[in-house]
Amino acid sequence: MRSSAAVFQVVLVVAITSGAVLAVDVDINIGTPRPPRPVIVQPAPAVERIWVPDRVVRRSERVMVEPPHIEKRAERVCVHPAQIMKKEERVLVEPARVQRVKETVMVQPERVGREFVPAVTEQVRLGPVHVTRVVQEAYWRETRVPAEYTTVFRDVEVPAKYDTVVREVEIPARYETVYKEYQVPAKYRDIVRDEVIPGHYEERAITPPPIIVEPPHRRGGLDVDIDLSKRRHYDRDHD
Repeated sequence: MRSSAAVFQVVLVVAITSGAVLAVDVDINIGTPRPPRPVIVQPAPAVERIWVPDRVVRRSERVMVEPPHIEKRAERVCVHPAQIMKKEERVLVEPARVQRVKETVMVQPERVGREFVPAVTEQVRLGPVHVTRVVQEAYWRETRVPAEYTTVFRDVEVPAKYDTVVREVEIPARYETVYKEYQVPAKYRDIVRDEVIPGHYEERAITPPPIIVEPPHRRGGLDVDIDLSKRRHYDRDHD
C-alpha cells in the first residue's frame, strides 16, 4: 500500500479442458491522485514600432552681456582715527585732620596659674549608719589664665587725601579721498528659446503577461484494467 493510492494487481490463470490456458490480468487502483500543478509560461517579448510626433522643447541658455573689467572708484579713507586723550589731575578729596582713635591695649599677658580642686565624696549607707566615702582626693591643677586688655583713646593726625581725576579730551578723525581699482565680474542673462524635435519612430520591447497552462485533470476513484488473452500450453506453442 502506497501513501497516495493503493494498487492491487491480481493475475488469474484458469485451466481449460481443451488444453488452452486463459490468462486474466486485473489492475486495480484505489485512491485519490495528486492534483495537477499549473505551469507558468512567459512568452517572448515583442518589438513594437511607435511613431513619436513632433514636439517643442524649451531650452534656457546663459549669455554673457558684459565682460569682466576693472573700474576705478573713489573712496573716503580714514587716515587718522578719532582719539580720546586722557589727562590726569590731582584733586583734594579730604583735608588733614586730628582723629581720636579707640584702641585695645593688653594690660597683663596670658599666663599659667594653679587652681585647687577639692576632693569628691559621696554618702554611703552601711546598715543604720551613713558614712562619707572619698571618691577622688583633692589636688592642684594648672589652669590657663587669659590675657587682660583695656580700652584707651588717643589722638591721631590724619593727613589730607588726594585723588587723581582723569579727564577725557576727544580728537576728531581725519579722512582723505583715495582712488582704488576694483575687479567687476561679468554680467550674464538667461535666454529662453524653443527647439523643435522632428517626429520619428521608436522601438519598444513589450513583454506580454505570463500564460498559466493547466495540465489535464486526472480522474480519480476506482480504476480497473482487465486483460483477457488466450494462450496454449508451452509445448504446443513450441510445436
